Amino acid sequence: MVEPDDNPRDRGKYLQFDGDGDDGDLATVGVDPTSGPLPRPLAVSISHSRDTELRSLTQRFTAPDGDGSPPRLSLRGPFEGGRRPHPSVSLFRDETAAVVEVHRFGELADETAFLNLAVTEWPESARRLAVDSTVELVETGVFEHTHVLDGELEFDFFAEPDADGETAGTPSSSG
Repeated sequence: MVEPDDNPRDRGKYLQFDGDGDDGDLATVGVDPTSGPLPRPLAVSISHSRDTELRSLTQRFTAPDGDGSPPRLSLRGPFEGGRRPHPSVSLFRDETAAVVEVHRFGELADETAFLNLAVTEWPESARRLAVDSTVELVETGVFEHTHVLDGELEFDFFAEPDADGETAGTPSSSG
């Protein structure tokens, strides 16, 4: 289920994955893009029920109405906490998407995790951002049960001109 943020000034949306029975949500993945010129902060959060641990996260960021080129992202201080093991994160682009993979959550496996990204380049013709999220988590206890949760969020998104009237992050027509 997709839920908008409670704050009307906030553009965040949340994928809520229901648990079994009356236990509430199994997990919630939030994405909150800001508005303004590039680079544009993009906050990601993953919360989950107390009896689960995060194993992995894969997110694919695409511009479905653009020219087919993927956006470019940067990682900005991915996680908080100084204990080890630290989360293991990969950030890359394939032919159609910017991809973020968290292979191991380390100390944050049993906590709410926050990932701070920024969109640094955006296809000029695109006006929509799609974020496909796949979360793997494990119910802990006597018997472990793995859940793979998948869903997509879409946002209005475009690169706004900076103070000089240029669209930051896109090639300039002047060379």
